[in-house]
Amino acid sequence: MNFERIKTRIYLFWRYFTKWFLFKLFMRYYWIEWILPFHVINLAFGVLTYVYFAQSFQSSSAFYQQYGGDFLSFLILGVMLNSLLSYTLDAYRLATLSLFRTRLGSGGQQMGVYDYLKLSGTPLSSHILAEVLDGYLEELISLLVYLLVGLLIGLKIQGGSYTTAILGMLLGLLATTGIGLISASMITIIGAWKGVEPIRWLVGLLNGLVSGVYFPVEVLPKEIQDVSLLLPQTYTLKIVRLALLRNFGIGELMPEFAVLLSMAFFLFSIGIILYKYSIDLLKVKTFTE
Repeated sequence: MNFERIKTRIYLFWRYFTKWFLFKLFMRYYWIEWILPFHVINLAFGVLTYVYFAQSFQSSSAFYQQYGGDFLSFLILGVMLNSLLSYTLDAYRLATLSLFRTRLGSGGQQMGVYDYLKLSGTPLSSHILAEVLDGYLEELISLLVYLLVGLLIGLKIQGGSYTTAILGMLLGLLATTGIGLISASMITIIGAWKGVEPIRWLVGLLNGLVSGVYFPVEVLPKEIQDVSLLLPQTYTLKIVRLALLRNFGIGELMPEFAVLLSMAFFLFSIGIILYKYSIDLLKVKTFTE
């Protein structure tokens, strides 16, 4: 084993990762100044829309009793968590596309990020990871805004089982990361960089309707409920809601945890294998916009 080569690659990874990530953080200044205020207002008005939407329904419906009977809390938690899960589905695909769409310039000359990394011998993973983590910063800000506005207008999560909710959310993020990696691998495997990526498109299409983001899965016809069981978002949302709104512990949610853990292991493993294969294909393929 060539330890010097491994040491050099680790050094190049860390050097480029920190350089690019710090640059993205610096650019966040402009995002905070010119975009964040409008983003916060948009999110706040969106939450208020959900408030009036909730008031148009009977919170005492039997479908919501299992979640504490509070439709507003049910809805805000669903939208808030779905935002983070949806970004996770997109994160690696967008970061991979940025290899070809982002350009670096110096001395009046420009080249694509992919070409720069290839010429410098820097691991592609350093750029991809920096892009993904930078996106999570924005999502966490949005999550905080949803939470604060929600608490101001009646979101009730006091006394919830936070450990259970966090564990369920982490497993959900791991499972959706797996789907996201599979989606990102399609950029090179089937040439999905040209337009819509079909796996992400299908999951996104089903997610809003069948995973329980806006209403309980139980209101759906039996056939569609069966489809919802194929999505990790369904189990993630149910675990987090029941943990925070009904104080359910891991023991009470063991069936959901078992399925979600299996999904997370399977999807993440397949995602890693396919994504590594797709990155290897970059060595023999060239993409142009």
